[in-house]
Amino acid sequence: MAGAQIFTWIYGSFEGSAAMGGGMIGGVTGVAVGFISGIWQVLRNDAKHAGAAVAWLGVGVLIMALCLGYVAFS
Repeated sequence: MAGAQIFTWIYGSFEGSAAMGGGMIGGVTGVAVGFISGIWQVLRNDAKHAGAAVAWLGVGVLIMALCLGYVAFS
């Protein structure tokens, strides 16, 4: 969401293309950071809390999908 707003400030709001570009860049970055940090947390604790890590990654995916949907249809 922050990426979408920043790109809109920089490039203007012509048909929402800047917001879509910023949202997609932010979404991809969020997926990569979330996935890497989730794997790191599971491996750091010898997979003791793998279920909790997978649950939090799932929540993160849902939040990201909602944010990208909001950017796409607003």
